[in-house]
Amino acid sequence: MNRRGYSLEAECPDDEDDEGLSMWFAAKDGFTFAADNPIELLGLVTVYEDVQPKEDQPYWWREKTDWSRPTLGEQLLDQAIAVEEARVAEFAALRQSDPRAWEAEVRAAVAEVWDGVLNERFWVHAFYDAASTLRIPRKELRHVLEDPHFADLRG
Repeated sequence: MNRRGYSLEAECPDDEDDEGLSMWFAAKDGFTFAADNPIELLGLVTVYEDVQPKEDQPYWWREKTDWSRPTLGEQLLDQAIAVEEARVAEFAALRQSDPRAWEAEVRAAVAEVWDGVLNERFWVHAFYDAASTLRIPRKELRHVLEDPHFADLRG
């Protein structure tokens, strides 16, 4: 941002501020950007450079948004949901067609995560990591682990 002509500043947290938050600022061409951290500030500046608004007005970043179509965020979420649903269906089909392979896949994912927990990885992420390894949502993993085949994994 500095090389691109922005003036940059950081504000130290106020000693009486319970949250201890610092603020980061960038300014250029009559626009001022403020964020809680440098990465957020970089994001704001990047959006500004893409939109290139004519004046600093509220919600200038929406200037080029076509509201007649789904937003990029909506499109990405729809895509993620479709991928997730396909994987859940694939996983369920494996259970029907090859129950041993399905069980082995679940056990391998849980074992991999459990090894990480034993090697001092945070245990609170273990459930999420097992679901991620299997490429299924956590709610689906909870359902899978209710199967009698996995009674030993439930403790």
